[in-house]
Amino acid sequence: MFKDPKQGWRPDFAHLRGRVYLAIAAQIEEAISLGIFAPGDRLPSQRAIADDLGFHLNTVNAAFREAARRGLIRSSVVRGGTIVLG
Repeated sequence: MFKDPKQGWRPDFAHLRGRVYLAIAAQIEEAISLGIFAPGDRLPSQRAIADDLGFHLNTVNAAFREAARRGLIRSSVVRGGTIVLG
């Protein structure tokens, strides 16, 4: 489990349809729109999300790429993490 409350974010996949990575990206988008994650916040690491939700790391990586493609987040090696753009 995550130590930071925002890192305790738990997407709802009860009604999962279609590709999992798209569902994860949609949950990231929803969390941003609901204010769970604000611009400048760091998302939990891909590995932490994969481990916590029981998905393969490659699936979560694809979800982050999709969220970045949608302009929701950006990964920064220099800053060390994935930042919400808002």
